[in-house]
Amino acid sequence: MRELFLLLTLLLPPSYQPIVAQQNNQVIDCQAEGRPVIVGNGSGTGILVQGKHGVIIQNCTVRGFDLGLLVADSSNIIVRNSNFSGNHVDDNSILDLGAWLPMGGMMFHKVTNSVIENVTASNNVQGIQVVEGGNNTIRANDVSRNRGWGIRLLTSPNNRVEDNIANYNNRSCPEWGHDAGCESAGIVLVNSDGTMVVGNTANFSGDGIYQGNTPDRASHNNAFYWNTLNDNVANGVEATFSHDNRFIGNELQRNNYAFWLGYASWALVSGNYTNGNRVMDCRAEHSNNVRVEDNTFPDCPQ
Repeated sequence: MRELFLLLTLLLPPSYQPIVAQQNNQVIDCQAEGRPVIVGNGSGTGILVQGKHGVIIQNCTVRGFDLGLLVADSSNIIVRNSNFSGNHVDDNSILDLGAWLPMGGMMFHKVTNSVIENVTASNNVQGIQVVEGGNNTIRANDVSRNRGWGIRLLTSPNNRVEDNIANYNNRSCPEWGHDAGCESAGIVLVNSDGTMVVGNTANFSGDGIYQGNTPDRASHNNAFYWNTLNDNVANGVEATFSHDNRFIGNELQRNNYAFWLGYASWALVSGNYTNGNRVMDCRAEHSNNVRVEDNTFPDCPQ
């Protein structure tokens, strides 16, 4: 029996064998290790890091899995110069913004003080997600053309999302039709306070930035600076039920609404450029203490 197991192991294509981090401070360099492309059979996880610190993952292309990369219960992780495209994808239903969904490009779960940079994650249900993690930086990634979300932060405060490209993250569903949005977005924040969202591009998606959607899922005290949020099906920014958020210096063109701030409070909307939005530049139904200044639109009516 042992000989048969060894024979089957040798006959299995190397691309189907997932990589598992074995120790702290390990460098997983797929190219240097002779496995630059890891191809799955439609299930499982391509690379797994569990309960480690100081691990670096770089120069990896991972596709054909339920989840390309999972990092869990870890800290001081760096993921860079890798491609997690072509993993689990589905369509034709409405996503639940706050639901557990360990599928798609890559996931940080309970990860702190870590960095994701120069990663491509396309043609998944979602590109990059951080769940129950804080003090991470998600920088200079391309998370375009997913059938749901480019980047999602779920119950993850005090992260920084900067200089990412998150275009064409759209979705279909029977209720609304083909590429109708269906809760998709370039960048999603759920219960993720104290987040810096700076210099990102999120165009041609359901929403550019989608924050909240119910009182118990809102994110507060966030800063949205200098993002480009154009040509989205619904809104450039939706930030409902939130308080103490700042929207400064963003560009929002040709969306349904540039800003949708229903039930928001103590928001600052300053120095934003809007043009050609189909319904209205800014709407804040049932809001209070929304300060609007120095934008290309005069006010944000309730």
